[in-house]
Amino acid sequence: NTMIGTSSTAIASADQFKKALLVVRDKNLPPSHFAMLRAQCRAPSSTITATQLAAAAEYENYNAANLQYGTLAMNVAAALGYTPEEKHADGSPCWWRTLSYSNEDPAEENTRHFQFIMRPELVAALREMRWA
Repeated sequence: NTMIGTSSTAIASADQFKKALLVVRDKNLPPSHFAMLRAQCRAPSSTITATQLAAAAEYENYNAANLQYGTLAMNVAAALGYTPEEKHADGSPCWWRTLSYSNEDPAEENTRHFQFIMRPELVAALREMRWA
């Protein structure tokens, strides 16, 4: 099941996400990666900006959060056997789409920052595992 544009079409079930999260946990990824997942899952509508992710993970700035979120997403994608169709300008996959999608107006009202909306199946997995 592939994602088209900005829709939230499922790429994996909650159970598949749970298995992938356990694989990723066993890779000894930094605690900051899990801090980002928890912060996003607990945010209103599971929606968060890179600046808020940076604060949750104690990164210096949103650029660091974007990079680390992408790294985490790439690890989850590998565990799921998923590659996003959407590509960056350099042709590399938009790995973040493994964890999130964006809406038609992806900017946060006050700051105009891009917003990541966590996939509902991932929210369910994190809650069922009591990780968030």
